[in-house]
This record gives sequence, C-alpha cells and structure tokens, in this order.
Amino acid sequence: MKRAKLKRVPIVFVLVLLFCLPLSTLYSQELLKVSGQVKGKDDGYPIPGVTVSIKGSKTATSTDGDGRFSIQAPKGSVMIFTAIGFEAGETQVSTSQLNVTLIPVSSMLSEVTVVGVSMKKRDLTGSVGHLSGEKIKELPVTSVNQAIQGRIPGVLIQNNDPRPGGNATIKIRGNNSIQFGSNPIYVVDGLVIEDGFNSINPDDIASVDVLKDASATALYGSRGANGVVVITSKKGVKGEGRFDYNAWAGLQSFTRNIQYLNASQIVDLRVDAYANKYMDDNPGSDRQAYINSLLATGSTAFGNDELETYKQGKSYNWLDEIRRQGIQQNHAVGFSKGTEEGSVYVSLNYTNQKGLLKNSNYKRYGGQVNLDQKIKRWLKIGTNTSFSRTEEGYIDGGVFNIAANANPLLAINDTTNYLSWKGIQSTDLYNPVRSLRIDGKGNQNRLLTTNYIVLNPVGGLNIRSGFSADIRNQNYYNYFPRDIGQSLRNSTNGSATHKKDNWLNWQWDNSISYDRNYGRHNFSGLVSFGLTRNNYDYNQITAWGFATDDFSYKYLGGAYLKDKFQLASDFVTNSLISYVARLNYSYDNKYFATLTSRYDGSSRFGNGHRWGLFPSLALSWDIGKEEFMRNLRFDILKVRAGYGIAGNQNIPNFAYRSLYWPQISNNSVTYVSDGRLGNESLRWEKQKQLNFGLDGAILNNRLSFSADYFVIHNDDLLMRRTLSSTTGFSNTIDNVGSLLNKGVEFLVNIQAVKKKEVQWDFSLNISSYKNKITKLYGNVDAIYNFGGFTGVEIQREGNLFLGRSLNSIYTYQFDRVAQESDMERIADIDFGGRTIRPGDIIPIDQNGDRKIDDADRVVVGKTDPKFYGGFSSNLFYRNLSLNAVFNYNYGGRRVNYFYEGLMGGTGEYAGVEDQLDRWTPQNTDTDIPRAYRGAGRYSIGETDYSVQSISFLRLTALTVSYDFKQNFVKKANLRNLKLYFTTSNLFTLTKYKGYDPEGGDGYPTARMFVTGINVGF
Repeated sequence: MKRAKLKRVPIVFVLVLLFCLPLSTLYSQELLKVSGQVKGKDDGYPIPGVTVSIKGSKTATSTDGDGRFSIQAPKGSVMIFTAIGFEAGETQVSTSQLNVTLIPVSSMLSEVTVVGVSMKKRDLTGSVGHLSGEKIKELPVTSVNQAIQGRIPGVLIQNNDPRPGGNATIKIRGNNSIQFGSNPIYVVDGLVIEDGFNSINPDDIASVDVLKDASATALYGSRGANGVVVITSKKGVKGEGRFDYNAWAGLQSFTRNIQYLNASQIVDLRVDAYANKYMDDNPGSDRQAYINSLLATGSTAFGNDELETYKQGKSYNWLDEIRRQGIQQNHAVGFSKGTEEGSVYVSLNYTNQKGLLKNSNYKRYGGQVNLDQKIKRWLKIGTNTSFSRTEEGYIDGGVFNIAANANPLLAINDTTNYLSWKGIQSTDLYNPVRSLRIDGKGNQNRLLTTNYIVLNPVGGLNIRSGFSADIRNQNYYNYFPRDIGQSLRNSTNGSATHKKDNWLNWQWDNSISYDRNYGRHNFSGLVSFGLTRNNYDYNQITAWGFATDDFSYKYLGGAYLKDKFQLASDFVTNSLISYVARLNYSYDNKYFATLTSRYDGSSRFGNGHRWGLFPSLALSWDIGKEEFMRNLRFDILKVRAGYGIAGNQNIPNFAYRSLYWPQISNNSVTYVSDGRLGNESLRWEKQKQLNFGLDGAILNNRLSFSADYFVIHNDDLLMRRTLSSTTGFSNTIDNVGSLLNKGVEFLVNIQAVKKKEVQWDFSLNISSYKNKITKLYGNVDAIYNFGGFTGVEIQREGNLFLGRSLNSIYTYQFDRVAQESDMERIADIDFGGRTIRPGDIIPIDQNGDRKIDDADRVVVGKTDPKFYGGFSSNLFYRNLSLNAVFNYNYGGRRVNYFYEGLMGGTGEYAGVEDQLDRWTPQNTDTDIPRAYRGAGRYSIGETDYSVQSISFLRLTALTVSYDFKQNFVKKANLRNLKLYFTTSNLFTLTKYKGYDPEGGDGYPTARMFVTGINVGF
C-alpha cells in the first residue's frame, strides 16, 4: 500500500507542475510599473492613441493626448506599440521609464499645411481621401490629376484633353453648381491655386489629401465648396543627406485605331447613297443604269481624280500623314537633409513630350526649394518655393478631325489648300498637311512661393504668419502663312496673333492656435485672418497682311493691313477677406468634435450681399476602443458624422453691374452694353452638406475599409440666364433654383499575403452620386438651350429640367430602322414634312398623338456615371514586384459626335466599318440606316442613335520592377537602386465607338511603354 501511494504522488505532482508552470513562471517575474511617452521620429511630436500591449498577454492600454502611458509589465517582457500611420515598435522591459519613438510609414504624413495653418492630420475631421508620394511614383505621369485618377473615392477625373500638356478635368462628389465653380481648388503647401495644375511636378509631391465634405473643407470657406486637393511637397528628413535621381522614357502610340472604310468601300457607299435618292425620286427607273453612269466619265457623284484612284485600286489615309510615334521622357533630381534644427529639400525636373500628331509637343523645366530652420527654440521660419517654365507647340484645332474624316479617294498632297469630293474643293476642309505649317507656340513662367514665420512662446501655443504668391505670365503666339487655305479663304494675306496673360495672386494668412490637455480631455483651438487678392490682365493683338512668311509671328511691324489690326485688353482684380474660428475637442482619444465657422467677404457681390457665414460641425466616435468591443478584435472602428455649409462666389467680376464699353461713331463717343444686365441682388451660392462615415480595420490592420454617405443641398445656384431682346440685354447672372446631390463612397485595402519573401496587397474603391434639379426660378420646370443653324432649335445638351440630372441628354428616341412591314403602321404619322421609307430612321412617338414634334423629345441619358473608381494590386517576391492600376467608369452616356459624323456620311468623306452592314433590300436585319444622299428624312444626329455608353475599364498602368539587394547597393555606395518597366493604358474595354470614351476624339489618347530608374545616394 505504501509503495503504491508513493507511485501516485509523483504523477499528481508532475501534472500540477506542468499545468501551473506558465503561471508560476509569469508571477515569479518582477512586475514593474512602466510609464513613458511615445513620439514620432520625424517630427518629435507626442502621438496620442498608441496601443501599448504586453506580448503574449491581454494586458493593454493606450497613450493620452500627450503621448504618455502607464502600464504594469513583467521585467524582461516585450512591449508592443501600434498606431495608425506608424510602423509597429517593440521594446524589452528593463526599466520603469521608457521613451519610445515610432517611424511614420511611407503612406502617411503627420502634418499638412492648409491655408495659413500647419496642423496635424488627425485634426482634419470629416471625409478625407489620401494618396502618398510612393503611390504617385507608381505611375509614369507628368500631372497630379493623372496620378490620382481612380485612386481616391469620390474623385472623378476624366482625361478629356490628352494632347501634350493637356489638363484632365476633376469633380469631387459630382456636380454641385450649374455653371460656375464646379472645379475644386488646389492648395500647394498652403497656397491656393485654381488652375494651371500641370505646372506642379509629381516628383516633388509627398502626399495628396482630398477634402470632400463641408467639415473637411470648412477652413477654405467659399473656395472649398467643390472640394479641396491639398498637396504637400517633400521636405528634408532627419539623418544622412540624400541625393535621388528618378528618370523614365517612353514610346507612345494610339490606344485605339478606328476601322475606316477603304476607297473601294467608300465608292460602294457613295453609289448606294446616290442611287437610293435617285430611285426615291424616280421610282421604276433602271437603278443599275444609273449606277453605271455614276462610275463613268462626267459622273455627277465622282470627280475624275476619284475615279482614277478607284480604277487603280488605291486608297489614301490622311490621318497617317499627320501622326507619328510619340516620345516622352521625364527626369528629376532631389537633394535633401534634415537635422533637429531644420531641413532642406531642393529638386530640379525636366519633362519633354512629343505628341502623337506632328508639331504637337510640350516641355516643362522646374525646380523646388523647401527650407525650414529654427532660429530660436521658440522661433522657426521657412519657405516652400517652386518655379516652372512650360513650352508648348500647338497644331490647329481642326487638323486631327479633318484628317480623320478625309476622303480616302483623294490623293495625299501638300499643294492643294482644301480637300475635295466629287472633284469639288470644300473651303471648310483645310488641307491638314498644309495646316501643319501653322506656327503655334506658347510658354508660361510660374512662381509659387509660400513663406512663413512660426512662434512658440509657450508650450502648445503657435503663432503663424505667412505670405504666399502665385506669379504667372503666359505668352501665346501663332502665325498663319499667306498661302494656306485659312489665309486665302479670309483674305488675310497671312495673320499673326500675340496674346500675353499675367496673373499676380497673393494671400496673407495669420493664425493663432493652442493645444492643451487636461487629463483625458484634449482641446485645440484656432483663430485666423486671411486676405487674398487676385490680379489678372491681358493684351492681345492680331495683325493681317504680311509680305513674307519668313519671320512668322516674330515681326508684327511687317504687317501692312493696319486698318484690320485687332486689339484687345483687360485688367481685373478681385479680393476675398476671411475670418476663421475652429475648435477641436477629444475625450480619452475616443470621442471627437470639431466646430468651425468661417466668415467670408467677396468683392464679386454688391453691397449688402458680400459677406457670408459658413459654419460646420463634425463628430466622431472610435467605438473600437470601447471596453465592450475588446473581444471583437477590431483594430479600428470609428463612426463619423458631419454637417456644414459652404459658399460659392466663382462668377465673373462685376456681375452685379451692367457694363458698357466706349465706341466712336461719326466723331462722337457712345457707350455700348456688353449684353449682360447687372444684378444687384446676386448673393452667395450655398451648399449644405451632410456626411456619415465609417472607418474600420481588423486582423492587425491587414484589412481596412472606409465608407461614406453624403447628401448635398445646393441652393441659390448661380447661372447665366437668357433675356428677351426687348430688355435691351441678352443675358444676366442670377441665383436660380436648387440642386440635390447624394452619393456613397467605399474604399477597402487588403494585405492578402504578408510573409518575409512574398507580399501581396490589394486596394479597391467605388463611388456613386446622383444629382437632380429640385427648383428653377418661378414656376419654370425647364430651361432650354437653343442653337443650331436657325438659333431656335433645342439642343441635345445644356437643357435644365426639374427633377432631372444637371447633365441630361434630351432628344428624340430612336425606335428602329424602318422595314417594309412598318409602312402601314406609320402611314398616318406626321413626321414634320419628312418621308420615311424602308431603311430610314423611325423616332418614337412618345405621346402617341401620331405626330413627331418637340413634345416627343425626352431625356435619353446623362453623362453622369452610375458608379466609378479604381483598383490596384501590388505583388512582391523578394526584390521583384508587379504592380497593376486600373480605373473604371460605368453607366454614363454621351453624344458621340465623331461617330455620328462618320455614320452620317454618304461616301463623300470617310466612313466606318459599321456602314458595311447598312440596310439594303438584301440586308434588312440591321439597325444601320440605309445610305442616302439628300434631305427629307431623319438624320442620325436628330435622335439618340449616336448617344453611346462611355463605360470603360482601363488598365492604367502595369509595372514590373526590381529593387537591387542591399549588399549590392552598399558595395556600389548607393542607398537604393530600382529598375522598372511600365505599360500605361495597355488596354481599354469599352463599347464606345470613338477613339476614347473619356474624350479623346479631338486628340487621340496615348498608350505608352516606359523604362525607368530610381537611384538614391
């Protein structure tokens, strides 16, 4: 019995020992009360909200508003520090006092400069989109708009001007104005600019923040009503000095080639069009005999030169004669260094692009100097200054369209001044090859400078004063030679134009801010005063009559038709005075509130209406830090709500006054109206915006998301109204109606694989908005846009309808191509004098009154997309990476004028392959109308036939890159070395039947193959 009992005791003891060993080991260690402070490595500022935890334990706390923490931890254990925007840090517990610094990740910056204020990004409440400089570098682009396309939710960028140096249009959260002020402003290191964004070098950008809702944009008041793009340029970082060189070069070609008809097919089309007209007028005649006459000498449909081309089996492509392979290159060097006392960043850049069409080119030279220096412990001064010069070579605006529509039966030459069909020259069709002789040049010099002084007399108190300026002068020159069609048609004997534009925009900003903590309470306040003045002047002269073309536009004194000289000039100034008060409050780093009020006075309104008050309130709650959320394992779960009012004053100067210009007649001076009636009652356009948002992250931030819902009520919309001629004026600017705009935005980032040698992350954003007009003036439910040949025809675009989108398309709706079986059904319909025969277009009789008139026009679509956005994928394997960036747009429609012109052709100029499937008595199962040379039927442009989907999916960039290993880099005395190959706009999936759905029908969009290098010393 004793021996058995002795055997059981060790077994029980061992089991208890194994079970309790971890606890006994833990509690045997010495517990320390560890306290300390967490700061950012780059700026030295305390970081609130840092999660402090013990590795292998559930014990955790977070830092207060001063970045301080206190926690009990076993001696020798490992403490982990994690915070949004910073790399995680670890340190072993060996003492009761710890001071920790965290390194910001490359995708976040801790500070951003807004108008006259430098503040923490955590104080930018509301809806804010972000793009880092590292993400911008993924694309070989030369403008900031191209860099952010499809990458920030709620931001719709359309590259509808793809010529060298062209601007892309940008909308933040859709349309919130009818005619004036639909574009956001750009703030570059605190300086507001409203155009000329291409002068900004993407290589100098450290980050882009897009402020979207009224709370986020409240600091900008009137100028931020349509969103704000905040650009922060690079600065020197602490540590060893750096020298970086980035360069890339690429070859460009058309992204898409239209399948045109060749000469033989054009002959068939023209013969068919003429024969159809002949048979309608002469039923029962011999069609083939008539066709034979058309192909014989003396033809009424063909010139002898065209018939000769046809007989020889030749075909001419005029577009090939004016296009070329584009070449683009970009070079940037940067020097930077930072210390505890200050930093310096200096860069130089050069961009050169030879366009896809001959003589179109663009060059940009620039430099950036960013300096800041502590003079005293309490005094710092700094400057962010950049200079750029751009030089452009223009081609005449009609060159591409004329060449793309040129007659393939006409032999290419540079001797005739006009293109011809049927042997008859058309003075509307200038020879595109000769038009390349037009000498068009332009250049711009621009200086952007922000200079500031910051005083910190006591802890938490910042006094800042800054003066910024945007100084720009632009020159435009062109010369039309004496012997080209443009000069001959207008009898100018050569003409030259000089235009010089000058801008001097400056702003003076002063602010006082204070930040203070009381236990778990954090207060920060700001008051500021700002003054902005914009000055613009221009002068233009056009001279006619030159004895020789030898001097081009460079010698206006050589023009002899002095009585035909045209002179123009103007000087304009407007100003804005602003007062801002802002209060931020947070409790326990979980509950946040921001109250802002801005009071703006604008010179663009008359007395009694110049001042506007624009308040906003934003609230947020970090639910993820609540105790009841601990077990749900959310790294972040934050809800946001904000409401605010913004104002718009972007109307022409002196719109509240009727303007008159002096003229002399019969030796007496008279004053003539410019046609606009002044409106003393003009007032601020107001935008009331409500925003709800949710930010979340799980799995140690490997999956993060952000969602927003917004509702915007736009009232007192500013627009130009047409007036009756009996008033003596043609138009006036007025506050007209209201517009409702609502939408959603969603962003998700996923780190799908995160291993030592393999990493893969994915990002997707999607946005949607809908706008509708909720009120027009008086009892009016529609405002029509009249124009056309007679001036009184309702146009398809530009009309405003109550309850409809601002961007509606209004016309007759295409029903079908008429068949023989339709003749009885439509026999008694009044087509307004038109005759419908098999093969012709039938419009829909919307109201069923058996008559087609204006009452049958309907809204057939809108240019607004149903949703849009982009997605990207980054795959890394050791030192090799594969990056893909896509953007997409779905649901919008647009009139395709280019396709419409080709399809409406009768073989007298270019045609497209679709016309091969046109209706004939032998080919009736088609929706392509028959060819017809003559009037009396509905043309393609009179219905929505050419209103096409502009939905697309584009592979914006696909990049393969290789980062050389550190041991190789160090041996070469380098900091980093990267080589990459990129294809941009590799493919575009779309049903749009033009060159590009974003608007590349006036100048083709380019596909580019790029090789590049990044090297750091």
